[in-house]
Amino acid sequence: MTHCLILLHSFGGGAENIALELAGRLNPARFHIVLACVRHIPALARRRPAGIRLCMPERPGFFAALRNAARIRHLAQRSDVVLGSLELQSIFWAALAAPGRAVGWLHKDVAGYLAQKGYLYGRLYKFLLGWALGRCGAVACVSRGILESSACLWPRLQPRLRVLWNPVNTADLRRRAAAPLPESLRACFAAPVILGVGRLERQKAFHLLLEAHALLLRRGMRQHLCILGEGSERARLEADIRRLDIRDTVYLPGFMEPAPVMARARALALSSLFEGFSLVLVEALCVGLPVVAADCPSGPGEVLAHGAYGALTPVGDAVALADALQKVLEKKPDPAVLEAGKSRAEVFAPEATVAAWEELLAEVGKVSGKNNGE
Repeated sequence: MTHCLILLHSFGGGAENIALELAGRLNPARFHIVLACVRHIPALARRRPAGIRLCMPERPGFFAALRNAARIRHLAQRSDVVLGSLELQSIFWAALAAPGRAVGWLHKDVAGYLAQKGYLYGRLYKFLLGWALGRCGAVACVSRGILESSACLWPRLQPRLRVLWNPVNTADLRRRAAAPLPESLRACFAAPVILGVGRLERQKAFHLLLEAHALLLRRGMRQHLCILGEGSERARLEADIRRLDIRDTVYLPGFMEPAPVMARARALALSSLFEGFSLVLVEALCVGLPVVAADCPSGPGEVLAHGAYGALTPVGDAVALADALQKVLEKKPDPAVLEAGKSRAEVFAPEATVAAWEELLAEVGKVSGKNNGE
């Protein structure tokens, strides 16, 4: 039996949900799983998989967090392997509490992320994350692009880097897609809908999607644009909507369950400057939604098998994005192509991905046991 501690420091994003999916899928006959979070997050307690213990501060506040930190340290000492589920904090905690027995889980293209930050912040982030990863027995990269990017940033880590795709619960996604469309979006679906999904942050470059939408309108293409998500770029995007005079055809409803919207949209557009794995593309393929994606250094090309399951466009090119979306809008969906996309999504289902995770965690746990004289 391998005792595995999975560390989180936040909750609500795709990476955290993937960590919970993995926790619930690991074979209980081989793994004893404990979840730990450094913050008090009630929503996490409600979402933890059945039968799995959660160690979390009992309430907000410094002293509760301090007591919980001592509990996490004790759990880490008793665990064979400690998985830091997200950069930077979770990986840092895992590396600090369990050097050699930690596994770092890289979800984002760190080089792309640092390119959006200031010089001093980037140097410090790279140093701290590199230090933490250097204390890990293995580093799980969610795509080949992230592995290659990380190997360039920290060449000494290359022997520890592994590609492990995110386990995506495709069956649950299709169940959620069958839910009714939110009433607030009824007007949006009066025309074919181009859908964007993600945090309203610079990385997602939704301003490019707005420009592509405006260009399609000028070409006479009848369509509405709906972007699901929330973030610091909302004010900028709203200003762009006014500048482009597309207020009547763009919907920014905030964060909501995307699956029912995906099931009824005409196309999904991903305009990001960089990605890690791009979970939203797998979700779109899963429900039979055609996709157009910027060909980021990591993520989209790998998920779409370099264009076999969706169109790829140059990063930062709103015209190319509009051209690819126009091709999707101009022809009826091909059932054979949509079925092929659904089959591609199953490559990322837990049944196809969790075994590799079990192998890695057991390997690190076994090595740590030997090092401890077991």
